Amino acid sequence: MKNVIFVIRYLCQMALKTTPVTILTGFLGAGKTTFLNHIITENPDKKFAIIENEFGQINIDSSLVINTDEHIFELSNGCICCSVNGELSDLLNKLVTGPYEFDHLIIETTGIADPSAVAAVFMTDYNIQTVFKLDGVICLVDCAHVLDVLGVEEEASQQIAFSDYIIYNKSDDADGEQIELIKQKTKALNPLADFEFANYGKVDTKKLLELNAYDKSTVKLKLGVSTSLKQGFASSVKESHHHDIVAQSFVFDESFDLMKLRHYFTVMLMFQGAYFYRIKGIINIEGINRQLILQSVKGSPVFTDGDVWEDEENKQTKIVFIGKNLRRDILEKGLKQCFFVK
Repeated sequence: MKNVIFVIRYLCQMALKTTPVTILTGFLGAGKTTFLNHIITENPDKKFAIIENEFGQINIDSSLVINTDEHIFELSNGCICCSVNGELSDLLNKLVTGPYEFDHLIIETTGIADPSAVAAVFMTDYNIQTVFKLDGVICLVDCAHVLDVLGVEEEASQQIAFSDYIIYNKSDDADGEQIELIKQKTKALNPLADFEFANYGKVDTKKLLELNAYDKSTVKLKLGVSTSLKQGFASSVKESHHHDIVAQSFVFDESFDLMKLRHYFTVMLMFQGAYFYRIKGIINIEGINRQLILQSVKGSPVFTDGDVWEDEENKQTKIVFIGKNLRRDILEKGLKQCFFVK
């Protein structure tokens, strides 16, 4: 009931606009808090609500803090900041029903957290979706130490695998050979993420606050518009051995049976969802002249309508799975069983 109440009140306040959400992730020492302070400084026209989950410690520049109330900090630039001391949904409820104004929510996860758990709240809870819109997951990678961490700390691989955008931070601390190796290893973990190199998190943050990573147009771009991805789908899949996290990509010319496909993903993710970190797909459904967009986090498949297929467009299905111990032969067999049969 309280979720319904805060949705109604917040929608009235925001004139039916949803608030974009950015999740910051990255392993310990990658520079997340420095980057977060850079976002705040570079965007003085925005009022942020910032949730930090660094074991309850607020790491925002203390000079910005002017008032506190029950773990919610008011900052001198008009933003507010708080820490998660219970359920995330409860904190979101408190933010939107309290006397706070903000137009963008940023969540900084702890350095050993799996960001998919946070993203799932915004992808699977209808009430929260009505108020907030997940814009993207940004991962900071410490160029100086990431090669020592991958393969040792599974959380570091999970964070990279789940992200929409990767900032290779502290790039001056690595030589050219190390940089190339880092790119190869992280690309194997996540072939879909865009990236750039930086020092002290100094990048153009304005564009990173408008990733629209979960919009149908962005998914379509990632899965087939760019030349590099087309080549990636056509070539053999590169497998990473960082805790057996792999990316498996598929292209099918055959159309799918909608009922079979929904049943397949629902059952598969119900029993094996913990092994799938990310799924993105554009699917050709028999009898429907519109693309079906598939995205999944934390074992929950989300299907949304995509664009109408153009007359001359090749109606190919393209799906990318990122997860742990994903066997290509089993995935391919399961998907082919969902083909439409005349």
